[in-house]
Amino acid sequence: MEMNKTGTNKLAERIVADARAAAEQTLSEANAGARAICAENAQKCDALRADFAQKREAAVQSVLDGSKTRAAIDGKKAALRKKRAVIDAVFEQGYSALCALPADARGAICKRLLVSEVEGGETVVPAKADRAQIAAILSEMKTADLKLSDEDAPFDGGFLLVGRGYEKDCSFTAVLSMLRDAEETAVANLLFD
Repeated sequence: MEMNKTGTNKLAERIVADARAAAEQTLSEANAGARAICAENAQKCDALRADFAQKREAAVQSVLDGSKTRAAIDGKKAALRKKRAVIDAVFEQGYSALCALPADARGAICKRLLVSEVEGGETVVPAKADRAQIAAILSEMKTADLKLSDEDAPFDGGFLLVGRGYEKDCSFTAVLSMLRDAEETAVANLLFD
């Protein structure tokens, strides 16, 4: 009977040994599978980190580029405002110089304006400073049938031509404004190029 016990023990030991071997193999396969999953997850994490790092760098670069563009535009706007102020000052000085001309020079300007703008039959409303010169010019221009107004125009130099249904502004301000429209680019090029 002893032998039987020993044979049973050997059988049990073999079953236990086979079970251990199977368990170890299953454990080994499970560990290998877990390592593979860990390695795959590590690769996915690295890929996500790289993707997020690239997106972060792209976002940072986009913000930097946008800021640089806005700064460049703001700089150009500021420079343009300063240039505009200089051009405004140039034309304001031109207007002041025009108004400060002696009476005969102002009269010559008014005469050229009258000759070029008169259609005939208008009333001339002179600026107070140019009334005497325009009165003298009108006395020379008998053919135009022009009338000198008793009122003064509300500006520093030049005159208004008032006809039937229209009014022409021949003030120094209007003349300089037309000159500015025509020559502002040339003045800017002269000043800033």
